[in-house]
Amino acid sequence: PVKTILPAFNSLAYFVVTPGVSFHSVQEVFCDRPRLSIQGWYHAREPPDQIENATLNRLKSTGAGEDTEGSFIPFQKTGENTEVEKAVVEGCEPLVLSAEDETFLAKYIDATYLTEKSIKEIGKCFEEQSSVQLRHFLNEEWERKMKKASKDEDEALGLGKDNISLNYNAGVSNDWKAVGPAHKQRFLEYDGKEYTGQDGSAGGLMLHVKRAVLESPAFGRWLKLVSSLGMPLGYRGRVRRFRPGLDYTVAHYGILTQKPVLDATLCFAAGSGKQLTYDEVGDAVDGDEADAVWDSGDAGGFECYIAADEEGGEGTVKSTAAAADEYNEDDDTELLSVSASNNTLSLVYRDPGTMRFVKYVGSSAPSSRWDISLEYEVHDTHVDATDDEDDLDNHDSKNASTSKDDADVGF
Repeated sequence: PVKTILPAFNSLAYFVVTPGVSFHSVQEVFCDRPRLSIQGWYHAREPPDQIENATLNRLKSTGAGEDTEGSFIPFQKTGENTEVEKAVVEGCEPLVLSAEDETFLAKYIDATYLTEKSIKEIGKCFEEQSSVQLRHFLNEEWERKMKKASKDEDEALGLGKDNISLNYNAGVSNDWKAVGPAHKQRFLEYDGKEYTGQDGSAGGLMLHVKRAVLESPAFGRWLKLVSSLGMPLGYRGRVRRFRPGLDYTVAHYGILTQKPVLDATLCFAAGSGKQLTYDEVGDAVDGDEADAVWDSGDAGGFECYIAADEEGGEGTVKSTAAAADEYNEDDDTELLSVSASNNTLSLVYRDPGTMRFVKYVGSSAPSSRWDISLEYEVHDTHVDATDDEDDLDNHDSKNASTSKDDADVGF
């Protein structure tokens, strides 16, 4: 922030907000007393210069895809998986992973998710819900590496667990870059070195998993089996860190895509990552305290999918010509909410009319939310057009998740 004004009893603050130049927001209230205020705006007789760049207009810009992570990168054809390639040529493509793919993926992914039975069950859940959450996704070796690295880096900054920080540059370095603009998002993106086998940083480890696993043709073939969307055509994504008391993303029209995509988000956070169960009074009976905090949503950090307003026919994004339009969150329809959970992969089929955001991570969060966020370009053949509006309805992350701890990978 360029300027910070602390609240004082019976005080008046006034300032100019210029379209395309300045942005005003209220920080998280850290104490147990409410912040009470009367707020309003005085408008000039004539619209100011650059009114088209006002925050509201930029949030509701109809330039679909303007804030996505760029073009999709095609999967490389390695020529190594001769068993699969031969089957494709002969027209008898297998419904299970090849031995080569299974051996490679087992170096990183828990073996439970590579069996024929699990793949079929995951595929059934995804077909019914258009989403699925897979807990304890990476094997124990990689989960242990990530847990140690992320915990060490969070403790070094002293963020979370009700520790208050007004340092917006916390964690910013040559490797971790701050991403904005603030009226749309704030988080850190990793742009450092990849893990090479020695003790690695959290960012280096996640970058390695992103490149070696999630962007590999073998993983693309696994996605094809569990999603029934066909082999992904390409991918794009980033390694992110959402710091407690600082970071978030905002749902806006610039992230809408022209075509459906498959979102794959591998999340790391404090906690065991177990699927929680609750007793009759609503208390968690398993997992640990951090799991319960994330699952409650009280500390934020969850990823939420909402339907975009539509006007003038299906698939048409609402016009933003009127500057007086209000960006009203109460009008949005929540389709799916996925709590932050350690070592959990979330797969969600997202159509062009759906926006997503990561809720502001509060200072009471037990850790940063670290994730590898990818979008896969897929064939637009998964859902019949007449059923589009029901793709994600009537379910949430609690009834569309699975864990290797569940009997027979139950859903």
